[in-house]
Amino acid sequence: MMKGWILVGVMLAGLGQCALGADNTDSFEAGLRAKERGHYATALRAWQPLANQGVAQAQNNLGHMSEEGLGVTQDYARAMSWYKSAANQGLKEAQHNVGLLYYHGYGVAKNTGEALSWFKLAAAQKLADSEYMIGLLLHNGESVGLDYQQAKVWFLRAARQNYGPGQLMTAFMLQAGEGQDPEPFKAYVWAKVAETNGLIEDAQAIYNLSMLQLDADDVPKAEAAALQCVASRLADCPE
Repeated sequence: MMKGWILVGVMLAGLGQCALGADNTDSFEAGLRAKERGHYATALRAWQPLANQGVAQAQNNLGHMSEEGLGVTQDYARAMSWYKSAANQGLKEAQHNVGLLYYHGYGVAKNTGEALSWFKLAAAQKLADSEYMIGLLLHNGESVGLDYQQAKVWFLRAARQNYGPGQLMTAFMLQAGEGQDPEPFKAYVWAKVAETNGLIEDAQAIYNLSMLQLDADDVPKAEAAALQCVASRLADCPE
């Protein structure tokens, strides 16, 4: 059995498709490099002027620094303020981060309904992390009625974007037979795919259980299907 739900974390924003101009791009990327090296004060100095100019990616990243207490005192209220500034400009990573603060109740009263609203905004832009979180809310019956069928739809959307937790939950639901009869063949495939994304222990638990449910002749077929799924870059995988 899985040891616990896998929850996504706060998201740092990259440049994406944002056009910042040459000078701003250099400053933004310098901040990313500094953050990766653990030079948090340097990252803050690079991003603060951009955030003040209204650059959503920089605003989101200042929110990340405030939430995690990197180079500044941890401050969830300040993190929320920066995230919302970026989220209201349509930045999907920031929309997701606002949702997470509401989901966990960090700096605000826990509100899964509000979290769901923000996750839906990011999921509309095909952010796999938010697709997974919508699936999790539906699977757990948080803020919405428990709905295994729709939970699986959302987990599968994330899974097809090569998001490991979505792949793992797809496999788990198929193996456990949540909302439908167990489908160990498909569960085996998705667990094997999740394993390639580093979720080794939980993935092994699922595909080992699936093997016990399969006929001996079906195990090599499931293994071949998993290899094909990965080789096709998830274009040829079971529903």
